[in-house]
Amino acid sequence: MTEKATFYLCKNIDSRRLRYLLHKLEDLKQLDPVKLRRAVEAKKVCKRTIMLTEEEMKICQRFGKATNLYLNYVLVNEDGERA
Repeated sequence: MTEKATFYLCKNIDSRRLRYLLHKLEDLKQLDPVKLRRAVEAKKVCKRTIMLTEEEMKICQRFGKATNLYLNYVLVNEDGERA
């Protein structure tokens, strides 16, 4: 059984990278409040819809409605690491 999910992201990324980041959420342990604030305030410029696998559905169920926020958090965090 597969399910569609739509994500509103602060960066325009392809579906392959979106899947990678979705799996990267499993390793998310601690959130930095400053980066979390930047993720919340960031303009969501991209809308991406993908068909989720069973494993990805479990990740989305684990984080619930906050999945989109955590994906943006990871995107904001990656920008900070490169700078």
